[in-house]
Amino acid sequence: MNRSAAPPRRNDPGCIATLSPCPPAAGLEREWRELEGRSAGSVFLSWPWIEATGIGRRPESVLARVTHGGRTVGLGLLGLCAPPSVPLRPRTLSLNETGDPLSDRVMVEYNGVLAEQGWEAKTADALLAALDTGKATGRMDLMLSGVPEHWIGLCQSRGLATRLLRPPQAAPCAALQTRPEQDLLASMTRNSRQQIRRSLRHYEGRAALRLDRAADASQALDWLDGLEALHTQSWRQRGKDGAFADPGFKDFHRRLISTRFDQGVTDLLRVRNGDMVLGYLYNLRWRHVVSAYQSGFHFEDHAQARPGLVAHVLAMELYRNEGMATYRFLAGQARYKTSLASDRDELLWLVAYRPSVTRWLGVTAERCLRAFRT
Repeated sequence: MNRSAAPPRRNDPGCIATLSPCPPAAGLEREWRELEGRSAGSVFLSWPWIEATGIGRRPESVLARVTHGGRTVGLGLLGLCAPPSVPLRPRTLSLNETGDPLSDRVMVEYNGVLAEQGWEAKTADALLAALDTGKATGRMDLMLSGVPEHWIGLCQSRGLATRLLRPPQAAPCAALQTRPEQDLLASMTRNSRQQIRRSLRHYEGRAALRLDRAADASQALDWLDGLEALHTQSWRQRGKDGAFADPGFKDFHRRLISTRFDQGVTDLLRVRNGDMVLGYLYNLRWRHVVSAYQSGFHFEDHAQARPGLVAHVLAMELYRNEGMATYRFLAGQARYKTSLASDRDELLWLVAYRPSVTRWLGVTAERCLRAFRT
């Protein structure tokens, strides 16, 4: 790939996108944080998350910068995937991911261009235009992981075809401050309220319920180990390995907790029923949004024992009292999410590309090679 800075590509009057090698870490952080202060982006677009992924330190990563009137209004990092197994198959760029499948298992969500508030659509369109018309990047696929559904329309408006890598994923969420002040459960369905209250009575009949918060990064890391043990046990009972089967997943989050706990970005909660630990929640906090990222619970063979419901209700109450506005359960199907949520977003994992005969031949050859190896 040509490592020199690509010439400006104009797609909207006054809106210019450029592609260039990543600047040194200090310069990239300074520029990212400055724009971050004018953005409404998610925690997955925050500098703490971006820095922990290490995208900016990879030698082939590219910085996409969108400017308007000389002011930076959009930033994105593009990781370059490994060369494909067949020559005609185009290479792939990944938005705000490294391009390494192992490293990218940390699962970015609410992804996109880090944009000044109000410029989200224009900066995304400028990025697509710059990639499409670039001498090297115009022949590449673009991996878009965990992006809002409007990216489909943006790609299509640029003449790019899209292919979903998985079915659209619902991401339930709960608005905390619009719920009745005295009763968090009042705005939920009658069935959800009954399930939660029965479970609360079940546990409180044995001992008091208590929600604890890790006091420092060292304790948070210890609780992450406890979460991993419960998480892995429950998934293995279902015949699966769980998220922590990949050592890189745990390494990433230990690094994120070690460096960002004191800034309030990572939060570890523990739920106890007397002396028994019911489970742990690992959450990400960014501005007024909490993202329930990972959990591990002690499950019992009892119809009223619902540790996940209880843990999230206690956590939602805690965050509401602290002034947080939204509690995101993130993508994935789970009954407790729909029971506690008041709304939902839809996130997509897709590849965008410029259709061509050469690309079709490359993709077909790759599929044939994969089938032969299988």
